[in-house]
Amino acid sequence: MTFAAATTAVAAAAVASPVEPRAARPEPVVNISVIRPKVGQFEAFLELQLAQHLRLRGKVKGLRGARLFRSEQGLVLISVFDTQADADLFREDPRFTEHMARVRPLIEKSEAGVFAEAYAVGMV
Repeated sequence: MTFAAATTAVAAAAVASPVEPRAARPEPVVNISVIRPKVGQFEAFLELQLAQHLRLRGKVKGLRGARLFRSEQGLVLISVFDTQADADLFREDPRFTEHMARVRPLIEKSEAGVFAEAYAVGMV
């Protein structure tokens, strides 16, 4: 499928699916990090990240879920919290700060931001 065809398919799905207004749902806080591990450290980073996920699964207040996407260029980590306060609390949690101390030496570059959902179509 070409990019144009994919874009057309997404647009058609958006028109066909009702878009739920933002105010009708509780607004989660979405943290998105784009991570580029150092050369030769990709698998080591993934191993530590998976271990952290398994260690904390179901144990972080307000964490709705997370996804880690990989490509040849790096990784994208998306974490969704109930509130900004929950996200801030976890950012100060020793379980997070100690994990960051372990993975930071493996990272060449990372960028992070906090986002709110603008619209939703379908299930992702």
